[in-house]
Amino acid sequence: MSEEQALNVAGVAKSFGSLVVASDVHLSVAPGERRGLIGVNGAGKTTLFNMIAGELRPDRGDIYFFGERITADSVVRRTLKGLGRTYQVSTLVPAVSVRANLALARGNGRLPSLWRSWRNALDDALMETADQLGLTPVLDDPVSELSHGTLRQLELAMVLARRPRLLLLDEPAAGLSRAERQGFTEVIRGLPRDVTMVMIEHDMDMVLDLSERISVLHGGSMFAEGTPEEIAAHEGVKDIYLGRAHE
Repeated sequence: MSEEQALNVAGVAKSFGSLVVASDVHLSVAPGERRGLIGVNGAGKTTLFNMIAGELRPDRGDIYFFGERITADSVVRRTLKGLGRTYQVSTLVPAVSVRANLALARGNGRLPSLWRSWRNALDDALMETADQLGLTPVLDDPVSELSHGTLRQLELAMVLARRPRLLLLDEPAAGLSRAERQGFTEVIRGLPRDVTMVMIEHDMDMVLDLSERISVLHGGSMFAEGTPEEIAAHEGVKDIYLGRAHE
């Protein structure tokens, strides 16, 4: 298996009883690439993410991470190797501060030592991440008081706190206002190039703007791949996904 690819999904398949949700899916993503993953609801996008992240085991096929086979690895092992993921619904600790959540993320959940010194728990690199994501003014605010847009930025910062090599973004703009989406788009655009990104997102303007290549899932299989321009002009993709608004 080539080590040139940050991610290589080789023929994975997944069924739940008689329901086939993924069938012989192949996906290769180069290091540093920005890849969009689109498809109608039920196309198999989140199932594919779950298999890449280790939350689901494929029925067949393999997954490689920078040339290393990780098909049988746990979520924790994949995280420690540099695979990070966000979710459609934020998974934060609302009762404590932004600073506390960031320190918890960097500490991989080791609460006893972290609870004793939240204020000194953030190193320079993590403070820089917080600043890049616009979180410095709210570091000591309770998470329960943050706007939805700021919650999404915090979730991304927590994943970046673990220094991922590959970042899976699952509908990062879900629930954001137009203004928040514009700001969040710039945040994602500013991610360092040593972080490879694969993004599921229903906001087609955002996908077309941020992606260098786009993969289209349909019926649990890979239907098309290409540049944003190629996908936007693809008649089959228009028929099954983009609709008249993008014709």
